[in-house]
Amino acid sequence: MLQTRYAPFFKRLVAHVVDEFLAALIVLCLLTPLILFSLPSIFPHPLFSHWKFWSPIFHPEDLEDLFHSWIPFGLPVIVFWILALISVNWFYYAIFESSPRQATPGKMMMGIFVTDLYGNRITFPRALGRVVSKMLSKACCYLGYLLALFTDRSQALHDFIAGTLVLEPDYSRMQAFSAPGPVSQETPQSPGGTVPE
Repeated sequence: MLQTRYAPFFKRLVAHVVDEFLAALIVLCLLTPLILFSLPSIFPHPLFSHWKFWSPIFHPEDLEDLFHSWIPFGLPVIVFWILALISVNWFYYAIFESSPRQATPGKMMMGIFVTDLYGNRITFPRALGRVVSKMLSKACCYLGYLLALFTDRSQALHDFIAGTLVLEPDYSRMQAFSAPGPVSQETPQSPGGTVPE
């Protein structure tokens, strides 16, 4: 049986930074074609066609014209971008943490993984709920994450909400359990009790 202990805050922090970078990279790769395709609808104003916006003779009323022409076209696309970014980010964490590895790439790199309160693999809905509840942990300068520094089981706010733990293997205990006992000097016997020839 795998012996575990609660993952320290530093490992969780490093894993979080790595995962945020990877999730942003995935979002960038997925949304770049969409962004390039939708740029004409976001910036249909003639200011951008001949670079008048960057001209030294640019006037403030030009910016007001740009704003009024931009809103009807660009706002829905930008809202879609934001929703897509949030969705990809959520699914990134939820899929990896409910997978057989129970960890995102950042957590795998740090040797930590997510379980329920009994050490079992979490389901996808619970993993998704854990990700959504991270919004509360990120509020007020990440105070919900800092909670892991002061709780007995190193749980952040979203861990309490989702009923999860972040663990790592305890190699020192595993070595203690697997250490060989004293060597017996007795002659080995077969299951029947006779000494093998």
